[in-house]
Parts: sequence; C-alpha cells; structure tokens
Amino acid sequence: MKKKKIIIAVIGIVAVIAIGICFIIALNNHESGSTTSTKKKATNTNARIITEGGTYDITGNSESIVINTTESVELKLNNATITSNDGPAINIEKADDVSIVITGENTITATTTEDLEGAIFSTEDLTLSGDGSVTITSNYDGIVSKDSLTIQSGTYTIKTEDDGIKGKDEVIIENGEFNITAGGDGIQSTNTEESDKGTITIQDGTFKINSVGDGIQAVTALSIKDGNFTIKTTGDTTSTSAKGIKSDTSIVIEKGTYDINTTDDGIHSNNTITINNGEITINSKDDAIHADGQVEINNGTLNLDAAEGIEATFVKINDGTIQINASDDGINAGNKSKDYTTTVEINGGTVTIKMGAGDTDGIDSNGNLYINGGTINITANSPFDYDGEGKISGGTLIVNGTETTQLTNQMMGGGGRGGQAPNQNERPNRGYGMR
Repeated sequence: MKKKKIIIAVIGIVAVIAIGICFIIALNNHESGSTTSTKKKATNTNARIITEGGTYDITGNSESIVINTTESVELKLNNATITSNDGPAINIEKADDVSIVITGENTITATTTEDLEGAIFSTEDLTLSGDGSVTITSNYDGIVSKDSLTIQSGTYTIKTEDDGIKGKDEVIIENGEFNITAGGDGIQSTNTEESDKGTITIQDGTFKINSVGDGIQAVTALSIKDGNFTIKTTGDTTSTSAKGIKSDTSIVIEKGTYDINTTDDGIHSNNTITINNGEITINSKDDAIHADGQVEINNGTLNLDAAEGIEATFVKINDGTIQINASDDGINAGNKSKDYTTTVEINGGTVTIKMGAGDTDGIDSNGNLYINGGTINITANSPFDYDGEGKISGGTLIVNGTETTQLTNQMMGGGGRGGQAPNQNERPNRGYGMR
C-alpha cells in the first residue's frame, strides 16, 4: 500500500513538471514570434541575424543586420545608427519581401564590397517608407535591390562613391525628399535582360542630385509624373556618361519643375522623349534635349542653354513656350534612326531661338522642315538649313526682328555636329513620324 502511494506521488510530480515545461515552451514561442504581426526588439550592439518573419524595432547603435528567412520582414528604424565595416549595414540575403519604415533620425554607414555593393542591400523586393529621415554613407552604392525597389516616403541623404539608389527590375518612387551626392549615377535601374524591366517611375518628390555620372538613368522606360528636380552632373564625357535624365528606350515627362546643369546632354534617350508639361531649365555643355528617334513637346515652359537645343531624327513641337540659346544648332534633325523620317515639324507654341555667332543654324534639318502653326522667332546669321522639303502652312515667323513668310535656306549640308550628309537618291516627302 505504501509502495503504491509512492508511485502515485512520483507520477504527480512528473505531471506537474511536464505541465510547467509545456507552459514555458508556449510562452517562449509566443515571445519569439513566428508571424509577421509579432514585434521584437533589436537594440544590441553586435551583428544581428534575423531568421524569422516579423516586425523588428531597430533603435540605438547596431552593427550589421542580416535577414535570411522565407517569410516577410518589417524593420522599423527609430533613431537608429547602424554601422558596418565589412559589407552592407542591412543585408537582405533572403525573404519573401522586406519593408523598412523610417521614423526619427537615422544613420547608416557601410564599407561594402563589389558583390554586396549597397549600404542597404537586398536580393528581394524592398520597400521603404516613413516620416523620418536617414543619412546613408557608402564606399559603393547607397540603397540597392536586385529585384524591385519602391520608396513611398521619407527623407534620404545619400553620399556614395558609386550609385546612390539602384534597383534591378524597377525603381518606383512615390514621394519623398532626396539629397544624393554620387560618384556614379544618382538613381539607376539595371536590368538589360528583359525588355519590360529596368524601368524607373517617379510619381512625385523633391530631388537634389549631384553626380559624376548620370543623374537619373533607366535601362528601358523612364516616366516622371511630377516632382521638383535639381540635377547637376560633373563627369568627364570622354570617359563617362554624365547626362541629367537618361533612358535607353523612352522618357515621358508629364509635369514638374526641373533645373538641370550638365557636362553631357540634359535629357537624353536612345529612342524617344515626350514632354507633356512642366517647367524645364537646362544648361548643358552638349545637347539640352537629345533623342536618337523622336522628341515630341506637347506643352510646358522650356529654357534651354546649350551647344544644341533640341536634337533628334524627328522633332515635333505641338505647343509650349520654348526659349533656346545655342552655340551650334537651335533645333537639329539628323539621320540617327531608321524608324523616323528626318523632320522638324512645328504645329504650335511659342519658339524663340537665339544663336551664337559663326557657322550656326537656328533650325537645321537633314530632311524636311514644316511650320504649320505657332510663333517662331529666330535671331541668327543662318535661321534655316534644310536638305529636303521646306514649307510654311501657318503660324507666325519672325527672323532677326522682321516678320516673314519665306523659308530661306542656308543649304550647308545640315545635321549640325551630329548630322549626316543627305541621301541624294531619296525623294523628299512629307512623311511625318513613323514610316
């Protein structure tokens, strides 16, 4: 009987211990958090590796933070200072997606490598937002995503020896304030392998970019809806591209304010540029606006001071107020793309061109010149130089202070600095735009 009581007592003790262990395990699981709704603190001064999804508060001083998980992670930077002397300060190796929310005043400093080039570096989709500020300093790039990079809000001061902000597939900026000083490009997309990737879309924001390379550079489409832009490039164009706004395929500017000062082209596309509105001031040592294919201006106020004002295979001006001061050609249509008929076509707006002395042309076309409307006021020794058909069917034309209905023709071969000699076997035509 006594032996049976002892056995029962032992069983009771074991049961109590088991219940206690289960309670401790459950409590630890609750505190560690395996879901994205769990919030954790990371205030240690050592490098931290995050292997579970969740929301993490980052405050105070920290060394590098590494994220490696299959779940979603949110980092909340709140008056944090993150410093890494060996790689990115925030290194997202793997995650479903990562968002960084910025509050307070934050500082990120990193000595990075060529493979892990960003002070904030992500192999996954990355989103940044918040009403705070962050100062980023890096010996390579500032913010880098090898996938899609979205910035919704926040204040960013970025100083880098290479690129400031870089996304591979796309860069989307919805709003925010950006002060970027870059030894390479200010903002860049990089995907050259897929035709629908490598894009930049800017919806709004305030941008001050001082770069050695391009200010804003997209591999494919670049779209700016609105914003305030101050862009300065300082690169030596014999060894680098130092354009203000650049795209390999297309640029569309809807509106906004632009102050662009460059050693290379101000706005440049290897294919098309469309300006629908905006206040644009460009001071360039090369072309103010250059497209290999077509430049189309539908409205806006443009003040251009450059070697050449506007250059493309097909230049089409429908409306707007355009002031050009040029030392070579004011408007130049050269044979740069087989997809367009070489033409300058002015349908409306107010275009004022003032040319420097010497062998310069107000409007120079290797092909056709059509004035259908608007007010064109040219001050130049050679107001017109065209190799194809020249025709006035409307508008007001003023040359050196005198209104005229005649298109005088310098006939010096056209094309300006970038032009080519006309094809004498090609019959002039009125083919506007795409063939």
